[in-house]
Amino acid sequence: MFRLLLVTFILSSHLSALAEHRSGVATDGTITNTSDLAKVLNTFSATNIPFNLTVSVISPVKNPTLTFAAEDSSGRMLFRRDRSCNQIDVRQGDLIRIKGSTKIDPRINLMFAAIGNIEVLSHSVPPSPIEIDWSDIRKGECNIRLVKAKGIVHDAFRDEIDRRRDYVQLKNGLESIFACVFTDGTEQDNLRNLIGAEVSVIGIYMPHRGMRRILGNTIYVTSWDDFKVTKPTHADLFDVPSLKDIPQSVLPNLNTAGRRRTAGKVIAVWHDDRILLRTADNSIVRVDLMDGNPPKYGDFVEVAGRPETDLYRLNLSRGIWRPFNDAGQKRSDETPEDVTVRNLTMTEAGEPAFQTKYHGRAIQIKGRVISVPQTEEYNRLVMECDRQMVHVDASSCPESLRNVEVDCTISAAGTCLMDTGNWHPNAPFPHIEGFSIIVRTPDDIKILSYPPWWTAGKLVAVIGALLGLLSGIFIWNRMLNRLAERRGRELADEKLAHVTSDLKVYERTRLAVELHDSLSQNLTGVSLAIRAANRLADSDSDGMRQSLNVAAKALDSCRDELRNCLWDLRNQTLEETDMNEAIRQTLAPHIGDNTKLSVRFNVSRERLSDNTAHCILRIIRELVANAVRHGGASAIKIAGSTEEDRLLFSVCDNGCGFDPDSRPNAADGHFGLQGIQDRVDGFEGELSIKSAPDAGAKVTVSIKVNIPKQAD
Repeated sequence: MFRLLLVTFILSSHLSALAEHRSGVATDGTITNTSDLAKVLNTFSATNIPFNLTVSVISPVKNPTLTFAAEDSSGRMLFRRDRSCNQIDVRQGDLIRIKGSTKIDPRINLMFAAIGNIEVLSHSVPPSPIEIDWSDIRKGECNIRLVKAKGIVHDAFRDEIDRRRDYVQLKNGLESIFACVFTDGTEQDNLRNLIGAEVSVIGIYMPHRGMRRILGNTIYVTSWDDFKVTKPTHADLFDVPSLKDIPQSVLPNLNTAGRRRTAGKVIAVWHDDRILLRTADNSIVRVDLMDGNPPKYGDFVEVAGRPETDLYRLNLSRGIWRPFNDAGQKRSDETPEDVTVRNLTMTEAGEPAFQTKYHGRAIQIKGRVISVPQTEEYNRLVMECDRQMVHVDASSCPESLRNVEVDCTISAAGTCLMDTGNWHPNAPFPHIEGFSIIVRTPDDIKILSYPPWWTAGKLVAVIGALLGLLSGIFIWNRMLNRLAERRGRELADEKLAHVTSDLKVYERTRLAVELHDSLSQNLTGVSLAIRAANRLADSDSDGMRQSLNVAAKALDSCRDELRNCLWDLRNQTLEETDMNEAIRQTLAPHIGDNTKLSVRFNVSRERLSDNTAHCILRIIRELVANAVRHGGASAIKIAGSTEEDRLLFSVCDNGCGFDPDSRPNAADGHFGLQGIQDRVDGFEGELSIKSAPDAGAKVTVSIKVNIPKQAD
């Protein structure tokens, strides 16, 4: 049983490997031969399908190149390196292993095999090219093969889309084929010398896969090294039949007529590679030049090229030119005919139809300029005439547009060009796209009038400028407002800081004054009393004790005064808006619960400065403290009012009273009344004391202050 299972497993492995080899697709979906890969690409089925192939390079490789042809036993196809592929060099004949996936080129909408990795397995002799049998060229047997072809160069030109490619058309009898040569752009001048030469080319013959997908099969030549001239062209490229000698029977198939020549006067030059000729028989021939070196207006030239037709006249393409002997021909310029757009686009009966009889004739049209060239490379303006646009081409004479502006009224003269495409099999009657005027000389453009100074465009510009200015003013105003607000806040902060600083200075000054007026005076009394006691120590013991008693009382007064100053520093009484409440708060620490206090101070706090309020509170506090401490008062009345510019207030108590005439003074160690008197004197005030023993006391103070009147 085990042997049977082993044989079955081995047999199934061989069968699956054989099936994989035949199908070309691995079990993981990877393509392993070129035949199946070509089918995927041709059916345009899916992208990002992986492949892993071992192939032999068959095309000449210009290292490093992005594209090359390779083959295996199942077939041949074209491969392209991906941008991320390793930059390994491969040569013709190399056996390589390539890995990648299918991708799509969005520029030409075609799928291709993108190589992501290349590994060179071995080198071998490059394969020999196959000689093309021109009679069997259309059978497809040479597709994607290295071939060698011989033929006569019928045409040669550079690709207008991809300037890295030159095309050479080879002919052998009635058959023709294109060879695409990859170039670096240095062979442009040699293309014209190939026309008529017999050449041999080696390259890959395959369907065209470039931007021009319908060109057909093409031989791709890696470089000009694989392009050999076996028989140079004859010396004179202009030794070809005349254009006017083409038989009538050949006209339906001008491709078989070969190159032709004609001669005449250049009557228009545009696009740096287009000219109009007026021949000796007065025919008009348009010539598309092979290179970008046209003759000048008025020159007499001989031109050779391939004949084409727009069904109105015979033209030449891929033309080359040389100066021509103009003996017997007129050099004078044709006088322009004044026409309108209606003359060029309408019949005499008023039906729309381009009048081809004006093609190649000198005309002159007046109109308003609506567009001027924006670059030096595009010297073409547009003018409005009869509500239609007229193109004026000055590419051969750009100095004629030097002073032309939009909205100018001009007169444009030049050669009339009917823009008509050449005939091809799918267009029985070529379509006329329009007409334009080809400027000949700087004098063909004449400015009849300049645009008015004040135009709609300038009005819009002025309105836009004003709106911009208003917007700028608005923004500037907003910025100034914000700046003013910020500066105002800064000034307010500075003012507040200044006021705070002033208050601090004021408080410090007030404190210094208080200390100087009270403590300094009391300490001076203490010093004098101690000195007096020192003098009387030996002679008068009673006097000494009296002096020491005075000193002790003075020190007590200093202590009380210092305590009051410290209390003032911590107290917020001056911030009270009611003087009655301020007085109560000031007296609270100095009266007991048994003392009856009555306050009736009819003066608004707002009408008093801080200095005045502080002085009043200090005087009242000193008087109340004396009444309680020395008079033993149990009831105190405080009253205040204003009269004109003076403030009156009194303190009345029911204490023991005293004799005002013999009241204690500084000599006795009592400095309270003296301090009150000094404060009153500072306000140009008066102090009145009424008292008697056992009859209480009443002290009245009158000070001069500037009290603002209250509003009615």
